[in-house]
Amino acid sequence: MNTGQLYSVGYGLRSPDEFLALLNSYQIDYIADVRSNPYSKWNPDFCREPIEAYLKQKGIGYVYIGDMIGGIPKDSNCYNESGKLDYQKAKAHPEFIKGINRLLTAQQKGLNVALMCGEVEPHTCHRSKLIGEVLHEKKIDLSHILDSRNLKSQTEVMLEITKGRNTTDLFGNKMF
Repeated sequence: MNTGQLYSVGYGLRSPDEFLALLNSYQIDYIADVRSNPYSKWNPDFCREPIEAYLKQKGIGYVYIGDMIGGIPKDSNCYNESGKLDYQKAKAHPEFIKGINRLLTAQQKGLNVALMCGEVEPHTCHRSKLIGEVLHEKKIDLSHILDSRNLKSQTEVMLEITKGRNTTDLFGNKMF
């Protein structure tokens, strides 16, 4: 069976048509919305219902999994004493594991899936810092879409985050 590719993409201030062109340039079959809150006050076209309808009309599937792998989990056990997200706790949460497994299943079915969030730059988003790192642990490289001709690998994003000084990921695992 042909294995699909997992991508990540941020919509930022793009129009739906610009976003669609970007998705088409990478032959995306599905958008996996990984926003904890799938609504945007800055770009209302990307609120859950309008973007789901638009993508469906254009032949791209939409699935919301931000309740499983979003960057702001509802379970207070995913946070440290000071209220900051604890990536180790979040990645071990049963719902997070379930969400990751959904992505892996889609990939194994040969689907090209893009994880969507609002942030355009992958190094500022949990797509790379949390989801991408968990996929990296599973030997799957999340490709971060910058534009229609440029991607960044998970390793490149992590080197950017660590300013090239670190050869371990955010969880303490060797990257190289």
